[in-house]
Amino acid sequence: MSPVVLFEIIVGTLALLAVLALAYIFVRRRLLSSGAPLMLCALRLPGRSSYRLGLLRFSGSTLEWFTLIGPSPRPLRSWDRPLLELGPPEAAEEAIAGLPDAVTVECHHDGEDFRIALAAPAYTAMRSWLESSPPGFNVNVA
Repeated sequence: MSPVVLFEIIVGTLALLAVLALAYIFVRRRLLSSGAPLMLCALRLPGRSSYRLGLLRFSGSTLEWFTLIGPSPRPLRSWDRPLLELGPPEAAEEAIAGLPDAVTVECHHDGEDFRIALAAPAYTAMRSWLESSPPGFNVNVA
C-alpha cells in the first residue's frame, strides 16, 4: 500500500469520526430538549474557581444540568423544585465563555450551595419556573 493511499484512508477515517461526533451531539441535544425548555448556562460548584458550561433544563419538578458536550443523555446534576432557592441576580465578575453579559445567581438546595451563570432572559425564565407551580401541585393549600 502506497503512502498516499494510507494517508487518504487516515484522513477519511478522521473525517468520518468528526461527522459521527457532530451527529451524536446534534441527536443528543434534540433528545435533551424534547418537551422541555433547554438553555445555555454555566455552573460553579463550591471550591471551584471557574464555571463549567452546560445546558439547563426545566422539567415538571426538577431543574436539571447537563454537560455541554458529553456522552451521557442523563443530567449530571438535578435539583428538586420545592427545595431550590435562588438569590438575587448579579453581574458576572469574570467573563464566561459562551455567555456574554451573563448574570450569576447564588443557589441553595438542601444544604448545597452553588452558582449558576446564565443570560438575563434565561434567569427570568428560571425565576418564573421556580415561582410557579405545575397543575395539581399544592392544590389543597389554602
